[in-house]
Amino acid sequence: MAQIDESDDVYPVSDDSLLLLEAVKYARGRVLDMFAGTGVIGLNASESAESVVLTDISDAAIKLIKHNIKKNGIKNARVIKSDAFKNLQNEKFDIILMNPPYLPDNSSVSTSLDLSTIGGKEGQELTIRVIKEIKSHLYKGGMAFLILSSAHSLEKVYKEIESNNLEYSILDSKKFFFEELILVRIHEKRRDIVESKTDSVGRNNRKLGSDISLKGRKRLA
Repeated sequence: MAQIDESDDVYPVSDDSLLLLEAVKYARGRVLDMFAGTGVIGLNASESAESVVLTDISDAAIKLIKHNIKKNGIKNARVIKSDAFKNLQNEKFDIILMNPPYLPDNSSVSTSLDLSTIGGKEGQELTIRVIKEIKSHLYKGGMAFLILSSAHSLEKVYKEIESNNLEYSILDSKKFFFEELILVRIHEKRRDIVESKTDSVGRNNRKLGSDISLKGRKRLA
């Protein structure tokens, strides 16, 4: 396990991070850790991935991720400051791991750290925005893993997944007295994947015929 340092101005390793960490076992090929925070997910995924891209919109998070990469001597990780997929252009990945801010807006929010937990007026707006773009950033046969919360509308999120011609399955969940956290796996509909593979085989045949330790975690000052 990667050793992760924390900082007072970056979202710490929390229950939702630990739930998403369960999906690291699926890491392979090119991996994206979006809303990376401390980098705990992407750094652990780097052990089995070919390469990892870690993104966050926070300058403090970007600085901390780079520190943790250096601390662990990781050579196959790249850090990009980005608002969701905005600065990833046409990049595609085999595995996407995401723990987006998901809490509803609250007038009591005051600090930048508090703001890093807000996903929109109702809570799910940022998650829905990301879902709309998942398909264009996944290789065929790729998968995305997403943390959801009962603090926002799960029904709206599931509906958005399906409306984008994607399928989902619930891998695990954790209940707390104030909310339930849910780990979801998302992928293209199986029929689309089969058709894509069939087309690829046909093209190839024609061509042939013509010729996831935290125990070392500490807080930075």
